[in-house]
Amino acid sequence: MSSTRSTRAINDAHVRSQVARSTLLQRASVFALFAVSLAVYIEALRVTYSEFMAPRFGYLGWIYREPDPQWMLISYALLLGVSAFLPYTARKFSQYAVWFLYASLLVPVTTLPLYGGGRPPEDTFMFALFCSAVWIGVALILRRDAALLVPVKASGSGLFWTVVGSISVITYVYLAAIFGLTFNIVSVFEIYDIRLSYRDEVIPTVPLLGYLITNQGNVINPFLMAFGLLKRKYWLFALGIVGQLLIYSTTGYKTVLISIPLCLLLVFLLKKRTSVLGAMVVFGAAALAWLAIAIDRIVPLGVVDVLVARTFMTAGYLMPFYREVYDGGAWALWDYSFLSPFVTAPYDTSPGFHVGAVMIGRPDVQMNASLFADGYANLGFAGIIIEAAVLVVLLFLVDSASRGLPPALVVSAGLLPVFSLANGSPFSAILSYGFGLLIVLLALYPRENAETPLANPKTWAERRVKHGAIKRRPVRSSS
Repeated sequence: MSSTRSTRAINDAHVRSQVARSTLLQRASVFALFAVSLAVYIEALRVTYSEFMAPRFGYLGWIYREPDPQWMLISYALLLGVSAFLPYTARKFSQYAVWFLYASLLVPVTTLPLYGGGRPPEDTFMFALFCSAVWIGVALILRRDAALLVPVKASGSGLFWTVVGSISVITYVYLAAIFGLTFNIVSVFEIYDIRLSYRDEVIPTVPLLGYLITNQGNVINPFLMAFGLLKRKYWLFALGIVGQLLIYSTTGYKTVLISIPLCLLLVFLLKKRTSVLGAMVVFGAAALAWLAIAIDRIVPLGVVDVLVARTFMTAGYLMPFYREVYDGGAWALWDYSFLSPFVTAPYDTSPGFHVGAVMIGRPDVQMNASLFADGYANLGFAGIIIEAAVLVVLLFLVDSASRGLPPALVVSAGLLPVFSLANGSPFSAILSYGFGLLIVLLALYPRENAETPLANPKTWAERRVKHGAIKRRPVRSSS
């Protein structure tokens, strides 16, 4: 008997050793792929800036300067270091969000100002170092499982679809009555006039319509597309696409176009998975950016404007502007927002419009930027920490509300609210960009189990043991 136990112990030790070696090999391979993908992605952003954005939008501050290779390399090393603290696999919404914002927020803020801003590279790097430390803190806090903060609905879909249907009907009827509906898909180069008309004529007089449009386009229509694909109710998928195209052609809201290809991709990737490697987000961003560049080099359709510049570059492009305007000046103190009854700042408008007026002489252009820029404008480095803390709370609430739901549905519905954080504040994201509605809809969506299923083994090596790729040695009896 003792011999059998000894043999079994040796066998278990052998399996653990194989699993450890396989895990180490896998992680080394993934890191190598990630390191290459990150370098390719950073270069895609530089090419987009220099070849597409600077020649066309120099009057808006897109001015290209050759970067110092040494500082680009140092910044690349910093981003590699930050990735070590991010979740290796993304299993819940907050972990996907951390990686999405790493690609669309931290990477641009760290690298774009080195060739798109006029500040010294040492100054740019030190600011990026602070932002990186904040992002590491966000990632580490979000490793904790969300408490049961949000009560969820166990069964019955009537209330959920009533809310979705009511908001959709109100949005489209209100839009038709106030601004009219247009279904004319024009080029992204021609949509700017429509966007300005919608913003200048409608939003100041009917602000409620602005909230309805962004919530419909950011949350409800992506949800319809994802739900339709997952449940094979393709008419709902088509309805979501039609809704996005209608919003785009009527209001010029370009961001909604991004959701169509990304929803297809996310449902395809996550339909039969409960997790993905976090590094695949950067790999996907690099592939998407270079695909857009290739298309626009062949036929200038404006794909780069929508898929790369709008999604991945705005945060980095505007960061030097915000630092230039608010360095050494008075902070905005959220005087234009939720703290307006309690504080007074020496500005007549929000930071977005103020930066537009100061930096490019266009008080009519609203240069909304990321939580790093908005936080800095309102209270400097302390403001960045405050807005990062609000982001953590929002992501915990989404995790709580989405427990038990398929990742393909949750991530697809929450993608645009997350990306909006590269262009706006977490405070604004609650109502203006759809985070509040997302939490409500996820809580109302019926589910059988309120606990997130994590049935798959945690690592690739453990899956190999489960499926027999790593064999356990047979235990031989000594009798």
